[in-house]
Amino acid sequence: MLININIHALGQASGGGSVNLAKRDCHGIDTAPTSAETWRGTHKQSYGSMTSATKKIIVVVGATGKQGGSVVRTFVRDASLTSEWQVRGITRDPSSARAAELANLEVEVVGASLGSVSDLESAFSNATAVFVVTSFLSATQDSETQARVKGEGIDPFIAAAETETGWAFNAAIAASRTPTLQRFVFSALPPVTRLSGGQLPLVYPFDSKWAAVERIEAELPALWAKTSLLLVGYYHSNIQPEYNATRGRAELVGPLQADTSVAFIDADVSTGPYARALIVDEPAGTRLVAFDEYRSMAATAEMLTRATGREVVYVEQTAEEVLARNGPNGQILLQVST
Repeated sequence: MLININIHALGQASGGGSVNLAKRDCHGIDTAPTSAETWRGTHKQSYGSMTSATKKIIVVVGATGKQGGSVVRTFVRDASLTSEWQVRGITRDPSSARAAELANLEVEVVGASLGSVSDLESAFSNATAVFVVTSFLSATQDSETQARVKGEGIDPFIAAAETETGWAFNAAIAASRTPTLQRFVFSALPPVTRLSGGQLPLVYPFDSKWAAVERIEAELPALWAKTSLLLVGYYHSNIQPEYNATRGRAELVGPLQADTSVAFIDADVSTGPYARALIVDEPAGTRLVAFDEYRSMAATAEMLTRATGREVVYVEQTAEEVLARNGPNGQILLQVST
């Protein structure tokens, strides 16, 4: 299903091109996006059946996370994909419990750091496709980021944004040096500062990813010709009702107006089918805005009430309440919600 939303500025933010909008039924019935206009600079790859000895390799960076894990599960559980594709999962800690779960799915688990281009080059060896997702939260917790904050006095969020952009670009450099590569898919977010005309300059988790997109386009043109972008909606898992004992009800709280609709996605389930479409079905250059449902916060509370049989109400917070509740992250949250 195509959703008519005015986000054409996104297509203009990095060299033009149109945007492919897709959603999945909230029950997960429609597992692939409907085709829409896409960049036509690169023809769709034609993949034939492969023997086990000549399987294509898809490398998933961030394989133990929500988005990456969904991509892994999509490619290992679909017989039409397992006959042609071998999955290689990249993680910082291949000895972790989540990495062990991947190994149990017959995924090749490889340890690599996004801070090391040489690590990533080795991890991408012989890959046909690479899916990359980075985490702003992980960047804030990174030891090198924290050392910069302490040693240089740089703003923690700016330091984390620069770290995340660097991680994504490191992966792009490694992918550009992979001769077998046919498709590079990056999980990006739109450039809020640019799209808002500079009025919302603090949404670092979005701008940091788009900064990497701009660097790839400008500095790695050969890879850019093989690149598609996945822009996912707001995670369902972020919806966490809280019980208000005084009022005897559960509440969803946030800065959005109650009737403001949000593009929600179950990232654990839905990211994989969308990534599959970008890798297997759509031509390089596709920008896919992917979500499961478009629902207001008030409607979400009503849905939870019906599903649980208990009252759930959405409560809009003031700016002061958001800042008091979320500390330094409150300014980012307010601008994301604007």
